[in-house]
Amino acid sequence: MNISKMVVLCITICNLQGGVKTATIGFLSFFLLSPSCTGAKPQRMDTAQKIQPSPAYIWWEAEKPAATNFPKKSSFSPANPQEADVLSGGDWISADGDRTETLFLEYTVDVPATDTYHFYARKFWKHGPYRWRFDDGPWHTVGRDVALLDNASLRLHVGANWTPAGTVKLTEGKHTLRIELLEKTGAAAFDAFLLSRQPFTARGKLKPGEKYNRAPAGWFPFEPDPDPFAPSPIDLRSLNEPVAGQNGYIRVKGESFVHGKTGKPVRFWAVNAGSDLVRLDNASVDHLARFLAKKGVNLIRYHGTVYEGSGPNFGQVDRAFLDQLFYFVAAMKKQGIYTALSIYFPLWVRPSEANGFLGYNGERPPFDLLYFDPKFQALYRNWWRALLTTKNPYTGVPLNADPAVAIAEMVNEESHFFWTFTPYQNLPEPQTIQFEKRFGEWLAKRHGSVENALEKWGGNRIKGDVPGEGRAGFMPLYEIFNKKDLRAQETATFLMEDMRRFYGETYDYLTKDLKFKGSVYGSNWITANAQVLGPLDKYANNVADFFDRHGYYGGPHEGERAGYSLSAGDRYRDRSALRFESGAKEGGQGPDFSLPLNDIVYHRKPSTLSEVNWTPPNRYLADFPLLTAAYSALQGSDAPYFFALAGPGWQETESKFSIQTPVIMGQFPATAYLYRMGLVKEAPAVVEVDLNLGDLKALKGTPVSGPLNLDELRAADIPAGRTAEMKGLNKIDPRAFYVGKVAMNFTEGPGGLRVADLSQYINEDQKRIRSATGQLLWNYDTGLMTVNAPGAQGATGFLKAAGPVKTADATISSPREYGAITLVSMDGKPISTSGKILLQVMSEEKNYGWETAEVDGWKTIRDLGAAPLVIRAFEGTVSLNRRDAAKLKVTPLDFNGYRQKPLGSAKAIRLQPRTLYYLIEK
Repeated sequence: MNISKMVVLCITICNLQGGVKTATIGFLSFFLLSPSCTGAKPQRMDTAQKIQPSPAYIWWEAEKPAATNFPKKSSFSPANPQEADVLSGGDWISADGDRTETLFLEYTVDVPATDTYHFYARKFWKHGPYRWRFDDGPWHTVGRDVALLDNASLRLHVGANWTPAGTVKLTEGKHTLRIELLEKTGAAAFDAFLLSRQPFTARGKLKPGEKYNRAPAGWFPFEPDPDPFAPSPIDLRSLNEPVAGQNGYIRVKGESFVHGKTGKPVRFWAVNAGSDLVRLDNASVDHLARFLAKKGVNLIRYHGTVYEGSGPNFGQVDRAFLDQLFYFVAAMKKQGIYTALSIYFPLWVRPSEANGFLGYNGERPPFDLLYFDPKFQALYRNWWRALLTTKNPYTGVPLNADPAVAIAEMVNEESHFFWTFTPYQNLPEPQTIQFEKRFGEWLAKRHGSVENALEKWGGNRIKGDVPGEGRAGFMPLYEIFNKKDLRAQETATFLMEDMRRFYGETYDYLTKDLKFKGSVYGSNWITANAQVLGPLDKYANNVADFFDRHGYYGGPHEGERAGYSLSAGDRYRDRSALRFESGAKEGGQGPDFSLPLNDIVYHRKPSTLSEVNWTPPNRYLADFPLLTAAYSALQGSDAPYFFALAGPGWQETESKFSIQTPVIMGQFPATAYLYRMGLVKEAPAVVEVDLNLGDLKALKGTPVSGPLNLDELRAADIPAGRTAEMKGLNKIDPRAFYVGKVAMNFTEGPGGLRVADLSQYINEDQKRIRSATGQLLWNYDTGLMTVNAPGAQGATGFLKAAGPVKTADATISSPREYGAITLVSMDGKPISTSGKILLQVMSEEKNYGWETAEVDGWKTIRDLGAAPLVIRAFEGTVSLNRRDAAKLKVTPLDFNGYRQKPLGSAKAIRLQPRTLYYLIEK
């Protein structure tokens, strides 16, 4: 026997009945762990013992194969103890560079019981596609599109991720696993493998049941046990329909969404999911759906392609992925969660001349092309046809006939009026000429010819003006909203009408040709000037059923990858929304009242926020869920969508767009309930503007505009020296959004402006804004927002500085600097008489080991840290001001919402350092 193959293969097995045991059989040494999830390290024993039946999982280290031709080391091998600590067993097996032979791995696996197992591999991201099989069974392929169940970083651009590989039926006894790489070049690395009889919750190098149990002083680790989804007093699944769509298609009625069968209004507490989530194995998708429903989610936006976005197969529908998406929709439907579809974003697409798109090189995104190019539009329509008319094998009906598919989005983050509209830069010359001719045809209808139009504009010519060929050039956007002359006005009008035509034609195609029965909107993007170009963009979108937008909030964040990730060496400043702190890099400026929460109701239609996040790095995240719930309810917003999901359950660490963390999703139980049940009253309109279309086309603008809250990725599209700020026309106090509803209507008649007396709600001296309903109070001096409604009360912000906060039925006091404390009645009664009240508490979170250095208010990330997420320990007192408070029982709940030992009465609830939830009941 080759000595190199005489290795000890370590296999870890968690036994459902037994305690901690080991066995050594031949060259195989394996551990049996208790399912009690104690986290105890397995102990090696010297004598062989019989394997207990019905094991839950089998784990083994990838770096200890029975046979392989992988190199002993590669550039991806751990370079120091810190990197080794990320890996199970302190190492992995890896390869890099070019190879002359197919690399393989073989393992001998002793299976204790005959069953069907889920197979998982912990590997280096999506690198190293491979195929695998047991014994002489069929090969299974794991490609570059494999889903990632978690992420643990070793170093920049190198991480270990658990990935689902499929299922396999194995008999009791020894089996040979063979893995072969599919490529002879590039990176590949494997850390560990797992066979599990149940779906696996990935938590880095931890085996099922293990925990890190580590946190700095004054903090505690957030490490929930696997959720069995047993009955819980804060399981919000019952808020959803038994199956999504049971009460009919989602329709628009006035300013609200309604169920088509019942006419009952519905609000959506929503999240975003990309293609990685759709590619999860079915068991993980099922778990995700149940996890979300428990948290109060009733709508999920699929934001990704169903087609090849580049390469030789550009534009082809991915039928295998379509099947996965169908399963995803069906799984969500079973948990009462509707689906919204978002399948086109220019940044996902890279056409080339080889695909028939002249001037494109396979690297440039097709900004603006979809609006006017017939060939690209035909391709786009084919994607929708395949998606909506193919029968879903998991529901028996195509998506166009499934009431669980609530919404279709035409275009994500695209507009002729955004800075990416630069025909002489972003559009190739053939496409630019095509669009110039389209403009020329429009001008000819209006003036008789392009030459006549140029004369009426003053005779000056710019690049692209070729009247002999029927072409007219395009002014830069900044000239359009600054010059506002006749050429600027007619250029803006043409661009608006071009988008409006596309949205109208696409709306008809989706709803009439493809017979989609849900609700449809156009796009969701901002413009280069919110007050002059913004309303024109919204008017173009008005041909669809409702309006959508995006919004992100955070402090300045600088770094090479700051637009999409957190990296050691990045610089940032913490920023408080509650104090309306400026986002300017230099800091110290006046208050910035522009938040993603600031919604405008356009033309008396529903309004949604399909992407929203308070992005890290930033200490002040805990106010995000309560602010979103309270002010979305106040302003009549119909669906905030948190961006974005990262896996089937809780995240192990913070990322740039975290939501599956304790500070965000951990607060969903109370905030989703508050919003969906209408515990904060919707306000009347305190500002209503009638916008005359002629004035808009004349570039006269509007006296109020929505927020311009970009994430760093899209903010990079604003040219150097330009700005996305509002200037010159702001006649309405932007604090009106925190008082009540702000509305704009389009009209052919006279324009008009109706504004409530805001002085009765805004106290300049005390820096306080009271809502028109009297239920919300925003103190932006202290940095505190208070909810004081019959069914919901609480406070978020700088609790220590605020001192005791008194609401109608409670007194809240905490020495902690910052956090959120919320009470909601869960039995339909006011808190003053309720027999079931949820008390929810949150502070701050960070990665374990997170380290920064601060100079002049700027922090530099020295160490990103690692799992687990840790939470600053809670402290304080909540007292109910009810006569029967002493008779109300208080029961702490664990991280999953299950009852623990009763604590006392509601007369004075002393907050426990590690308890997020308390149930108060009679």
